[in-house]
Amino acid sequence: MRVLKGAKIVSMNQWSLVDCTVRDMSETGAKIICGDQAAVANEFRFLLPSDNSIRTARVVWRRGDMLGIEFTSEKSRAPVRKLQSGT
Repeated sequence: MRVLKGAKIVSMNQWSLVDCTVRDMSETGAKIICGDQAAVANEFRFLLPSDNSIRTARVVWRRGDMLGIEFTSEKSRAPVRKLQSGT
């Protein structure tokens, strides 16, 4: 299914976050565009803010700024994100 949604790639250790755009998505995977695809590990968590879901995924192919990913877990509700205070 062709879509245009913002998403986030979250490293497995949750220390890095990469913004991306979903171009096509199915129940089993997606085609995404990332400005910094070199920062995307082969396995990661895929966060979709539009439906507040998160699941694990792996890279199947890379071409230019595009990635083909396969979902390796069921969709679950994303944890609540906490804001950090600067004081």
